[in-house]
Amino acid sequence: MSTELLSIEPKGQARATLLLINAIRLRIQQDVQEAFTRLSQGVWVAASKQAIRLLLESLPHRPSHQDMRVLVLESISAPNLNLLHAHFRFVAARETGVKFLPSEELSGALEAPNRADLFIGGQVTRPDLLLYRGNLEPLTVPRSWFRARGGGPKPDFNRFAVTDFGQTVRLGDYEAAADAILYEFDEEYRTRAKKRLREEDKSLGGAIRRLRLQKGLRQSDFPGISAKEIARIEKGLVKEPHATTLSIIAERTGVSVDQIHTY
Repeated sequence: MSTELLSIEPKGQARATLLLINAIRLRIQQDVQEAFTRLSQGVWVAASKQAIRLLLESLPHRPSHQDMRVLVLESISAPNLNLLHAHFRFVAARETGVKFLPSEELSGALEAPNRADLFIGGQVTRPDLLLYRGNLEPLTVPRSWFRARGGGPKPDFNRFAVTDFGQTVRLGDYEAAADAILYEFDEEYRTRAKKRLREEDKSLGGAIRRLRLQKGLRQSDFPGISAKEIARIEKGLVKEPHATTLSIIAERTGVSVDQIHTY
């Protein structure tokens, strides 16, 4: 069953801070209560103080065990935040210090069919970077994973932002793609991505290209092999690379020769 997207927009309220084009709109208390009764899954959005008030006033007397998630885009008191945690599986709230995408980009990410593969916001903590996906599931990524590669810019955790409709995590001038992060830290995503890539390109060259990009390497980053040669291999112009070439690629990317073709 697909997860519904629900926008709480009280009747008579001025235009919501976050305009969701394709969402179930809940305007009165009865709408909210019926949604809790009717749905087993849902991503709820409360984008204004009026919306938060309507949601809190409409919560069931007993916490449900359904797979509900809620995004809160205005300030909320600690007791009310705790109340939401009792009723929702995941709660992403601005009050906790999370930085979200701008409204237009946030709408686009939440509406996207692949919203679970996009990031809508996050927060820098001391050991980790906490990221929220478009389905509101949290993902923690060690700060040590974000490191400069090939002389590129260093990550600046004081300048954290999510950009490009949820496709990019930016740390100052340093950027990391959402798909690269998910590939590294989400086994289910990695399995799906590998299957998709194998269907698109099952060649050894394609596997080497995916492996190189995953490791953040350039075609010129393989000692003893020219960038031109790596490019020819990735394009499939070299059907059977020399054993020494494969050994260098494996050593530089930190995998065994036998593992190269699995990427």
